[in-house]
Amino acid sequence: MTDEKLKEQFYKVLGDIESPDGLFMHTDIESFDFKPGLKYSRTDFISDIIRIISPYDTNVQTDMTGFFGFVIEKNAEGKNTIKGYPSVVNLDRDDITPDAVKIFDCVKRFTLDNEVVVYNNKAMAKYLNVIVKALPEFLTLIDKVQHKTHSYSVDVHTLKVLQGVMQNPKYTSLPEEDRRVLQIAVLLHDITKKEGEIDKSHPSCGAKDTGFILNKFGMTSDLRKRICLIIKNHDWLERYNKGLTSAEDFADELKNGNDFLMLAIMAEADLKAVKRDGEFYERYKDVLDRGFKEISSLIHNHLSAA
Repeated sequence: MTDEKLKEQFYKVLGDIESPDGLFMHTDIESFDFKPGLKYSRTDFISDIIRIISPYDTNVQTDMTGFFGFVIEKNAEGKNTIKGYPSVVNLDRDDITPDAVKIFDCVKRFTLDNEVVVYNNKAMAKYLNVIVKALPEFLTLIDKVQHKTHSYSVDVHTLKVLQGVMQNPKYTSLPEEDRRVLQIAVLLHDITKKEGEIDKSHPSCGAKDTGFILNKFGMTSDLRKRICLIIKNHDWLERYNKGLTSAEDFADELKNGNDFLMLAIMAEADLKAVKRDGEFYERYKDVLDRGFKEISSLIHNHLSAA
């Protein structure tokens, strides 16, 4: 369970960053100068782990790191990457076998003892450090490279989506609970995304992982399910556009409350956070508008007939 004080700080940050006059909303996330990093970087962590496990065969390596919740694997480009979420929570160093103590120390350094740094923006770093203390899984996204379609690493893309969501006038009309649901869904929507490649499975895989990640917050089952629903369907526009899922099916699954409105807000921000030049959004904005109108109309009809 996440410490109550930490949860309080996390929710306070979510409230602070949505302020129209606040630092987060006025940070130029598109700038080449905006680049979050870690004092103990993801690259250094992976290199240290590989050095520790390299004397062992593949199966033993998997068992050694798997004990701490992750594995090191090759992506489609042959680059070493993290799968899973390194953690030493609920583990006692004195109970760890000698072979695994070095891994324990690296994981502790990467998760519990690490710090986000943002060049020339200490206030933003302060926000991000509260977020990663509450959601250490987010550490695996910092400086994680996306497929070449994208202009941003996964962490920067995620923060740009979050900013875009909160800049949408429709967001400000949402109740506070819906705003928090949407903020958390955005932070975790690409949590399982594979590095350097197109990953069509990440919405469903991310939703499953998020269900477990959010257990530590002690939130209600309904809230967890809503956040996971948003993540599972954050690719709705692509599926709608390609005819993979019908408008009727989306309307049926997303008819409750503001769920579909929240997904539409997120889809717009997600498109705008792909390319610096906005070309990706311009390519699909008409489809977004058509899909929003069609599915919203079907939802309205469902509710009227109920």
